[in-house]
Amino acid sequence: MERRIVLEGAVNFRDQGGYPTENGRFVKWRRLFRSDSLHDLTESDVQTITGTLGLTTIVDLRSINSVLEDGRGLLALSGIAYHNYPFLERRGIEPPTSGSDPGERLTAIYQWILLNAGTLMAQAFNALAQDVNQPALFHCNAGKDRTGVLGATLLSVLGVSREDVVADFLMTNEVIDGILARIKKMPGFQDSTRDGIMAPQSAIEKFLDVMQREFGGPESYLLRHGVQQETINVFKESMLE
Repeated sequence: MERRIVLEGAVNFRDQGGYPTENGRFVKWRRLFRSDSLHDLTESDVQTITGTLGLTTIVDLRSINSVLEDGRGLLALSGIAYHNYPFLERRGIEPPTSGSDPGERLTAIYQWILLNAGTLMAQAFNALAQDVNQPALFHCNAGKDRTGVLGATLLSVLGVSREDVVADFLMTNEVIDGILARIKKMPGFQDSTRDGIMAPQSAIEKFLDVMQREFGGPESYLLRHGVQQETINVFKESMLE
């Protein structure tokens, strides 16, 4: 089973399945996907997503302005359930330029999400967790930061090892040139650099560290922000084999 799914209109679309868990189970393939923005998908891409993959639910983490300006593309006509939980709406997004240290800048962003967007994280989890909503996909613009912290949280809840969680996060760097080409077309982001948008291991490591130290781990974090234990149990049963 291939983790990375090649599409014409997205460069960072991939499956979250296949990882072993600490209790000897495996995350099911073709149940949960993550991606960069989907508004440029072609008709062929949509057929792959709706037909081959059978996607039923999309969780969009982009800010409201991004949704309005870029739209949802052809998938908006597909009948797939759609939810928007804009993790960084209240904070805003700084253009990734070479003028600041990427690790420090993205660490600050991830920490802001952790400490200020917990309710939105919980709502996104609730939308993805239900068996009836799967196969499901979550995404932002680059499929790297907002998508990255949610992906790390989801895999951690399922019991995937920290090593694999971090490795999954870093897979974005394999397609960073394609992501950069897309980001540079966004108003205000034309000066973005490759180094400025790399997915930094230090940022996701600190995210996981603080989630564990301050909240007792991803499951406790979600419970504190409104997720029910039964929903977490349902998610594990739907996602593990």
